[in-house]
Amino acid sequence: MSRFTDDPKRNAQIMLAIRDREEDLVKMAEDLAQNLANIFRQEEEKPLSEKNHKERQLRNIQEVAEQSTSWAEVELFIRYQAARKEIYATWADTAIQKLKDLETIARSIVGTADESAIRKVHLELIRRVLGHTVRWHVWHAKGEPKLKQAQQGGGQ
Repeated sequence: MSRFTDDPKRNAQIMLAIRDREEDLVKMAEDLAQNLANIFRQEEEKPLSEKNHKERQLRNIQEVAEQSTSWAEVELFIRYQAARKEIYATWADTAIQKLKDLETIARSIVGTADESAIRKVHLELIRRVLGHTVRWHVWHAKGEPKLKQAQQGGGQ
């Protein structure tokens, strides 16, 4: 279990509150993944099922979030990837805003002025959203096309 405070009971309450919001986090991740898919199709003018569909970059961002103790570090890495043209700048701006907005949810979960706990919960929410975003992105890039092909009688 993640440790947000020194109080095990409080940590359990925070984890329960996070789990209660999991569906909203999954939906936010779906929106981010769909936004990336739309930008990819628009910019690259090819289907998302193409080999270079940005999955690796999403995983890199997720990995930075997993290892980081700071939202600023994650935000900087997203901007860095956009500057290197590894991820689309328009998607990066959207993602940064949505992930930054998770701080409001973190504040409501923690419910006190404990800035350290708020930062930790904010990062946990970011990690979850990015993890779900990767899974949604892989679905949009690999699962959906196969399902559509199978539904049209084109195989597995």
